[in-house]
Amino acid sequence: MSLTEATANPPPSQENSFPPPVLTLSKCILRPIHPMDAPAIQRACNSPVMAKYMSYRFPSPYTIEDAHRWIGIASSFRVPGSPDILPSLVICDPATNEVVGSIGIKTKEDVEEFSFEIGYWIREASWGKGIMTEACRAYCKWLFEMYPKVNRLEADVFEGNYASVKVLERCGFVHEGTKRKAGTKHGRVFDIWVYGLLREECELLN
Repeated sequence: MSLTEATANPPPSQENSFPPPVLTLSKCILRPIHPMDAPAIQRACNSPVMAKYMSYRFPSPYTIEDAHRWIGIASSFRVPGSPDILPSLVICDPATNEVVGSIGIKTKEDVEEFSFEIGYWIREASWGKGIMTEACRAYCKWLFEMYPKVNRLEADVFEGNYASVKVLERCGFVHEGTKRKAGTKHGRVFDIWVYGLLREECELLN
């Protein structure tokens, strides 16, 4: 089945259930989240390996109740002044529309109003396939288009999360510094690496 066929003709059970894609890429589609995504999200997120590099806001073990709670938050979040744009998107298999990951933002305030912090995850079975890099690159370009006043995107990475570093660097992010011993989780103290991407840098990406 071709990508066009997969995205244009989803299985009948899903055709009228899930929101249409916001971004259709070669390895994945990005679309708004839906309550029916909860089982796939729970299966993907119930991973101690994934949780290792996530904040305490990412529960472990990850239950179906956690999935529904997060769906509610992601579905209602909007950037102030942009009520018609849903910035939290799920990353889906283009053939099945099943969630394999997610990507979204946190807003900032005061003098950092026009900077967003991005965050993402992808299930273990989809690691190493270039899906997250493709999704992150397209998502960053989409963010700058949807929010014309935003000047900068940034991401914090836990020390040791080299897979996430590779994703960010392939998407044009620059390592800007290290917050030394800024994180503590389950008794382990670690540095947090800071990465940033400016609008003009994103515009130069192929």
